[in-house]
Amino acid sequence: MAHTAATQQMTLQVHDTEGHTYSVLIRVDEKAAQGTLMITGSTAGETQKYELTQLHKSRNGKTLGFEASGATVTLTIEDVHTPPRLHLVARVFVPVVDTTYTLSEGEQERLIAWINTLSLGVLS
Repeated sequence: MAHTAATQQMTLQVHDTEGHTYSVLIRVDEKAAQGTLMITGSTAGETQKYELTQLHKSRNGKTLGFEASGATVTLTIEDVHTPPRLHLVARVFVPVVDTTYTLSEGEQERLIAWINTLSLGVLS
């Protein structure tokens, strides 16, 4: 994906339920409504990379929706919890991935602000 003025990216740190730290990079090409999601573990350094298409956002900036590897995926900030959670669900008719990470309130606020700045269609 070529870097253009329409390409935005965000990095943040999250933790799984066992306390392991992960680095998350989200890169979005706003004009094409596509991008990349990379999640890298700090212990083994393994990276999960997803190519994203048909990107959309929620009006409140708490959800990104997209297609990845034939699955419909939502990345949702759940701020009713302390600490806030980042919930990733991928469905191919039924959920095939359902993972929850925690993130700091500062990271949550940065992510919501970033999602709100993206020029993407709104989820219905």
